[in-house]
Order: sequence, then C-alpha cells, then structure tokens
Amino acid sequence: MFFFVAEFPLSHTIVGMKQRLSTQLNSVRACLDVAGSSDYRSLWSSNPPAGFGSRIAQLENEIDGVTVKAGIAGAVTEGASDAKAAAERALEDATYVLARALAVHFKHSGDLERRGKADLTKSELVRLSAQELANKATAIRDLGSAAIQEPGAADCGITAERVDALSRAIDEFSGVMGAPRGKIANRGALLREVESVVAAFMDTLDDLDDLILQFDRTPAGHRFIEAWRRARILVDAGGGSSAPEPAASPPASPAAATQPPVGR
Repeated sequence: MFFFVAEFPLSHTIVGMKQRLSTQLNSVRACLDVAGSSDYRSLWSSNPPAGFGSRIAQLENEIDGVTVKAGIAGAVTEGASDAKAAAERALEDATYVLARALAVHFKHSGDLERRGKADLTKSELVRLSAQELANKATAIRDLGSAAIQEPGAADCGITAERVDALSRAIDEFSGVMGAPRGKIANRGALLREVESVVAAFMDTLDDLDDLILQFDRTPAGHRFIEAWRRARILVDAGGGSSAPEPAASPPASPAAATQPPVGR
C-alpha cells in the first residue's frame, strides 16, 4: 500500500508568493521605465537629490538577476504539477482497463463478490484523491494477479502483461507524488530568498517616493512625479507598499462654500 501526503500546503503558499512577487517586480520595472525614459532621465541624473539617482542605479543593476531567480524558482513546481497530472491520468487509465476486464471475467465466472470490487467507472476513478487512487489501483492490480491463471481470464484480457502495466503505472505515480515535495520545498526556499530582496526593493521605492517630491520645481518635474505615481499603483494591486497619496486639495473658502451651484 502506498501512502501519500495530501496536497502540501506549501504549494499553495508558493503560488501566492509567486503572484505577489511578480506584481511587485512588475511595479519596480514600471517605475524604472518611467525614470529611465528620455523625458525624465536627465531631470534626476543632473539635479539633486543625488540619493534618488543612486537608488535608481541600484535597482537597475539588480532587477534582472532577481527576476531570473524568481523565474527559476517557479519553473520546476509548474513542471512537477504537469508530471503529476500525466502520471495520474496514466494510472487512472491502466486501472480502469484492468478493472473492466476483471468485471467481465467475474461476471461470467459467477464471482459476484470480486465483481463488486472491480466494477468501477472511469468517473469514479477520476474523483478519487491521490491516496485513494493509489490504494484502488493496488487493489485492482492484486485482483488481476490472483485471477491470471483462472479459466477464461486470458480471454477477457487479464494477462501478466496487463497486470505489469498497471504495476508500472503505480510505481510512476508513486515517484512523481513523492518527488515534488522536496522540489517544492527547495523552490520555496529560493522564493523566500527572492522575497527578501524584493522587500528591500520595495523599501527603496518608498524612499524614492519621498525623494521624488523634490523635483516639483519645474513642469517637467511635476509630470515626472505624476508618471511615477501612476506606475506605483501596480504595487497596490499586489498588496505591497502603497503609492504616495496625492496632495490634499486646499479647503474651499467660506464664500465659495456658501455660494449656490451654478445654474440654480
């Protein structure tokens, strides 16, 4: 009998982590695209504060490497999911074929008890959990092994080759169900490393949110600040650091507050 742990909570954690990191990295790139555009690069590179330019340079130097590492961390967990799905389908198919052959054989031999154990539909197999599927496939394989030498079994397709095919499918399923645990854990560690770096990126963006306000002395500086703020909206969508809030509108004068609306 094979024992598998049900879907590992870390895999769900990794999915959420990947989505958040992807959003945050996209936000950093969006801000760098704004700062690096021909409209604004000369504005901050030739004017104070110098800390703005040094922080932009740091992000530009590090963003590509971190993005590649995040991609590597996500690739194998996706590949492991594909392998699991393929092995699961193969095991369902091999179990179903032998189970139906056994059902026919036991029907004609009058063995209603064993027929009840083998009389499975494909939809029943598909609905099983990984643990249940492994157990059911093993039970069908054992029924097939015991029935091989019975009269009429070969005529129904119950052969050593058919039983061996199911055994191989069980082994392959066992392999892919066990292997992803270590791979996912390794990828989780790598993603956490990336997460630490991206958190530092977001802190840097927070600093830049404050420093960029010093470019408000010219119309071009105002356009730069607004373009930066629009790029930072991406962070809010990912649940990260908030974009800088727009300046509050000045309060209306008492006279304006008492005037009736135009047209009334």
